[in-house]
Amino acid sequence: MMDTVNDHHEQTLPIKSRVSARLLIGAGMVMAGLVFLAEQSLRTGWLFTAFFPLLGVLLLLPGLVLHNFGLVIAGAIVTGVGSGVFVILNPALDLALYQRLGLMFAAFGAGFGLVWLISLIWQLKRPAWWALVPAGVLAGVGGAFWFTSLRFIDFVLYVLVGLGLALLAWGVFERLLGLIIPGCLLLGVGIGNYLAWGAGVEQNALSQTGIMLVCFALGFVLVIVFSRVVTPHFVWWPIIPGALMAVVGWGLYLGGNPGGAASFIGNTGSVALILLGLYLLLLRREIRK
Repeated sequence: MMDTVNDHHEQTLPIKSRVSARLLIGAGMVMAGLVFLAEQSLRTGWLFTAFFPLLGVLLLLPGLVLHNFGLVIAGAIVTGVGSGVFVILNPALDLALYQRLGLMFAAFGAGFGLVWLISLIWQLKRPAWWALVPAGVLAGVGGAFWFTSLRFIDFVLYVLVGLGLALLAWGVFERLLGLIIPGCLLLGVGIGNYLAWGAGVEQNALSQTGIMLVCFALGFVLVIVFSRVVTPHFVWWPIIPGALMAVVGWGLYLGGNPGGAASFIGNTGSVALILLGLYLLLLRREIRK
């Protein structure tokens, strides 16, 4: 009797899948036809582009109703991509090309961010932290288009900081030191490269390299700070490469700009003390692996 029930259940699953796929395809075709007819009648010039985000919503809503995370992933990503296409192709938006590109990449990233957010709201056993990685990168690209003069170093800053924050958040909440380390280092590298070569301050090559190395060293200090999230004690090994880079960076800065060396060393040392001090003040001692 039990075997008969199982056989019947296995036979009905493909039928339900085919019916669901048929309904989605049919609804998509109906929606596409309505959009085309409306555009032919109204001549808006932009209504056709609304089809793309609507197609994503068509996938997303059944996923939310049926609690099907596979459909949610597809729907959220297609909604984000469709919204980006809507922005870039919509002639009714009075935006410059760089602003359209910025919103397009931000919409792409928002689609992946929506996947992550829904996985948290549903309290899945394994939240979709992976979605933060493309979300952070795409949001960084979009921010660079909107808030910078579109230099290559600006994109490096925004992309590395976006990716670094995504990996750091993933590592902190999942307590994975293997993700915290690259997240902290990417933050140091991104900020260091920008301060050295993109901040607009006149510096020579030696002092610029020194600034970059010292910021990279501060990335290792961040590793020490966040190591307590996954271990009962500080992880002190990052102090070795961090101290070496800081000493070399200070030495290069001293060689390139002797007059500003004292203030530079004092400022970077103060930043390191602030990071460690804030950790000691704010992070709870109860955090354990």
